[in-house]
Amino acid sequence: MTALNRTVSNPNLLQPNKFVLTFSRAPNIQYFCQSVAVPGIAMSETPQPTPFVDLYAPGEKAIYDLLNVTFLIDEELHAWKEIHDWIRAMTFPTDFDEYKNLSRLNKQAGRIAQATGRPQYSDASLILLSSSNKEYYKFTFRECFPTTLSTFIMAATDSPDASMTADATFRYSYYDIEKLF
Repeated sequence: MTALNRTVSNPNLLQPNKFVLTFSRAPNIQYFCQSVAVPGIAMSETPQPTPFVDLYAPGEKAIYDLLNVTFLIDEELHAWKEIHDWIRAMTFPTDFDEYKNLSRLNKQAGRIAQATGRPQYSDASLILLSSSNKEYYKFTFRECFPTTLSTFIMAATDSPDASMTADATFRYSYYDIEKLF
Protein backbone atom coordinates (compact mmCIF):
# COMPACT_ATOMS: atom_id res chain seq x y z
CA MET A 1 0.00 0.00 0.00
CA THR A 2 1.44 3.37 -0.97
CA ALA A 3 0.67 6.79 0.45
CA LEU A 4 -1.54 7.48 -2.58
CA ASN A 5 -3.53 4.23 -2.27
CA ARG A 6 -4.70 3.52 1.28
CA THR A 7 -7.80 1.53 0.37
CA VAL A 8 -7.80 -2.07 1.54
CA SER A 9 -9.13 -4.76 -0.78
CA ASN A 10 -11.47 -6.23 1.87
CA PRO A 11 -12.55 -3.94 4.73
CA ASN A 12 -14.65 -6.66 6.45
CA LEU A 13 -13.36 -7.76 9.83
CA LEU A 14 -13.14 -11.39 10.92
CA GLN A 15 -16.16 -12.24 13.06
CA PRO A 16 -15.45 -14.37 16.16
CA ASN A 17 -18.59 -16.51 15.94
CA LYS A 18 -18.26 -17.67 12.32
CA PHE A 19 -16.36 -20.93 12.40
CA VAL A 20 -16.80 -24.68 12.13
CA LEU A 21 -14.46 -27.13 13.90
CA THR A 22 -14.48 -30.80 12.89
CA PHE A 23 -12.61 -33.90 14.06
CA SER A 24 -13.04 -37.14 12.16
CA ARG A 25 -12.75 -39.04 15.44
CA ALA A 26 -15.07 -36.79 17.47
CA PRO A 27 -18.01 -35.67 15.31
CA ASN A 28 -20.09 -34.29 18.21
CA ILE A 29 -17.50 -31.61 18.87
CA GLN A 30 -18.66 -29.84 15.69
CA TYR A 31 -22.22 -29.52 16.95
CA PHE A 32 -21.43 -28.61 20.56
CA CYS A 33 -18.30 -26.46 20.03
CA GLN A 34 -18.57 -23.03 21.65
CA SER A 35 -15.08 -21.66 21.18
CA VAL A 36 -11.72 -22.59 19.76
CA ALA A 37 -8.43 -20.76 20.25
CA VAL A 38 -6.54 -20.56 16.97
CA PRO A 39 -3.04 -21.59 18.07
CA GLY A 40 -0.10 -19.29 17.64
CA ILE A 41 3.30 -20.24 16.35
CA ALA A 42 6.75 -19.35 17.62
CA MET A 43 10.27 -20.09 16.52
CA SER A 44 13.20 -21.28 18.53
CA GLU A 45 16.28 -19.08 18.74
CA THR A 46 19.92 -20.04 18.45
CA PRO A 47 22.25 -18.03 20.70
CA GLN A 48 25.60 -17.02 19.26
CA PRO A 49 27.92 -16.16 22.13
CA THR A 50 30.27 -13.21 21.80
CA PRO A 51 32.64 -11.67 24.37
CA PHE A 52 30.17 -8.84 24.93
CA VAL A 53 26.52 -9.74 24.44
CA ASP A 54 24.97 -12.87 23.03
CA LEU A 55 23.52 -12.46 19.56
CA TYR A 56 20.59 -14.52 18.35
CA ALA A 57 19.86 -16.13 15.02
CA PRO A 58 16.58 -17.63 13.85
CA GLY A 59 16.14 -21.18 15.08
CA GLU A 60 15.24 -24.20 13.06
CA LYS A 61 12.01 -25.45 14.64
CA ALA A 62 8.49 -24.11 14.73
CA ILE A 63 6.80 -24.31 18.12
CA TYR A 64 3.02 -24.51 17.93
CA ASP A 65 0.66 -23.58 20.76
CA LEU A 66 -1.89 -26.14 21.88
CA LEU A 67 -5.36 -26.33 20.29
CA ASN A 68 -7.89 -25.42 23.00
CA VAL A 69 -11.58 -26.14 22.50
CA THR A 70 -14.60 -25.36 24.69
CA PHE A 71 -17.81 -27.28 24.05
CA LEU A 72 -21.25 -27.71 25.58
CA ILE A 73 -22.05 -30.87 27.48
CA ASP A 74 -25.32 -32.48 26.45
CA GLU A 75 -27.23 -34.75 28.84
CA GLU A 76 -25.98 -37.87 27.06
CA LEU A 77 -22.35 -36.63 27.31
CA HIS A 78 -21.73 -37.29 23.59
CA ALA A 79 -18.84 -34.89 22.93
CA TRP A 80 -17.37 -35.26 26.42
CA LYS A 81 -17.33 -39.07 26.18
CA GLU A 82 -15.77 -38.97 22.71
CA ILE A 83 -12.75 -37.18 24.13
CA HIS A 84 -12.75 -39.22 27.36
CA ASP A 85 -12.88 -42.55 25.50
CA TRP A 86 -10.18 -41.39 23.07
CA ILE A 87 -7.78 -40.53 25.91
CA ARG A 88 -8.64 -43.68 27.84
CA ALA A 89 -8.08 -45.92 24.82
CA MET A 90 -4.68 -44.32 24.12
CA THR A 91 -3.54 -44.91 27.70
CA PHE A 92 -5.15 -48.40 28.16
CA PRO A 93 -5.50 -48.09 31.96
CA THR A 94 -6.93 -51.57 32.56
CA ASP A 95 -5.67 -53.77 29.72
CA PHE A 96 -4.12 -53.67 26.25
CA ASP A 97 -7.46 -54.47 24.57
CA GLU A 98 -8.59 -50.88 25.17
CA TYR A 99 -5.90 -49.68 22.76
CA LYS A 100 -6.95 -52.30 20.23
CA ASN A 101 -10.48 -50.89 20.36
CA LEU A 102 -9.26 -47.34 19.68
CA SER A 103 -10.00 -47.54 15.98
CA ARG A 104 -13.48 -48.93 16.70
CA LEU A 105 -14.62 -45.95 18.79
CA ASN A 106 -15.73 -44.07 15.70
CA LYS A 107 -16.48 -45.62 12.29
CA GLN A 108 -14.93 -42.85 10.17
CA ALA A 109 -11.88 -42.64 12.42
CA GLY A 110 -11.61 -46.43 12.23
CA ARG A 111 -11.35 -46.30 8.42
CA ILE A 112 -8.64 -43.64 8.66
CA ALA A 113 -6.80 -45.65 11.32
CA GLN A 114 -6.82 -48.75 9.14
CA ALA A 115 -5.46 -46.77 6.20
CA THR A 116 -2.69 -45.08 8.22
CA GLY A 117 -2.05 -47.66 10.93
CA ARG A 118 -2.09 -44.86 13.54
CA PRO A 119 -5.41 -45.04 15.41
CA GLN A 120 -4.47 -42.55 18.14
CA TYR A 121 -4.45 -39.58 15.74
CA SER A 122 -7.15 -37.62 13.99
CA ASP A 123 -6.84 -34.69 11.64
CA ALA A 124 -9.02 -31.70 12.49
CA SER A 125 -10.15 -28.75 10.44
CA LEU A 126 -11.20 -25.29 11.48
CA ILE A 127 -13.09 -23.39 8.80
CA LEU A 128 -13.44 -19.65 9.19
CA LEU A 129 -16.47 -18.12 7.52
CA SER A 130 -16.56 -14.76 5.78
CA SER A 131 -18.94 -11.96 6.68
CA SER A 132 -21.34 -13.45 4.10
CA ASN A 133 -21.10 -16.93 5.73
CA LYS A 134 -19.01 -18.47 2.97
CA GLU A 135 -16.06 -20.74 3.75
CA TYR A 136 -13.04 -18.47 3.59
CA TYR A 137 -10.03 -20.06 5.31
CA LYS A 138 -9.34 -23.61 6.37
CA PHE A 139 -6.85 -24.58 9.09
CA THR A 140 -5.97 -28.27 8.91
CA PHE A 141 -4.41 -29.64 12.09
CA ARG A 142 -2.37 -32.77 11.36
CA GLU A 143 -2.11 -35.75 13.68
CA CYS A 144 -4.18 -34.38 16.59
CA PHE A 145 -4.70 -36.18 19.86
CA PRO A 146 -6.24 -34.95 23.12
CA THR A 147 -3.98 -34.28 26.07
CA THR A 148 -6.52 -33.00 28.61
CA LEU A 149 -10.25 -33.03 29.17
CA SER A 150 -11.58 -30.78 31.89
CA THR A 151 -13.85 -31.71 34.73
CA PHE A 152 -17.40 -30.50 34.90
CA ILE A 153 -19.13 -29.60 38.14
CA MET A 154 -22.62 -30.62 39.10
CA ALA A 155 -24.12 -28.25 41.70
CA ALA A 156 -27.60 -28.35 43.18
CA THR A 157 -27.47 -24.56 43.59
CA ASP A 158 -27.05 -23.85 39.88
CA SER A 159 -29.96 -22.82 37.69
CA PRO A 160 -31.28 -25.54 35.38
CA ASP A 161 -31.04 -22.97 32.57
CA ALA A 162 -27.26 -22.74 32.90
CA SER A 163 -25.30 -24.51 30.20
CA MET A 164 -22.44 -26.75 31.20
CA THR A 165 -19.20 -26.66 29.25
CA ALA A 166 -15.95 -28.55 29.19
CA ASP A 167 -12.52 -27.77 27.79
CA ALA A 168 -10.31 -30.09 25.78
CA THR A 169 -6.70 -29.50 24.81
CA PHE A 170 -5.15 -31.11 21.77
CA ARG A 171 -1.57 -31.58 20.64
CA TYR A 172 -0.86 -31.82 16.91
CA SER A 173 2.18 -32.00 14.64
CA TYR A 174 1.53 -28.84 12.62
CA TYR A 175 -1.23 -27.01 10.80
CA ASP A 176 -1.73 -25.80 7.24
CA ILE A 177 -3.72 -22.74 6.24
CA GLU A 178 -5.62 -22.71 2.95
CA LYS A 179 -7.67 -19.88 1.46
CA LEU A 180 -10.92 -21.33 0.11
CA PHE A 181 -12.66 -18.30 -1.42
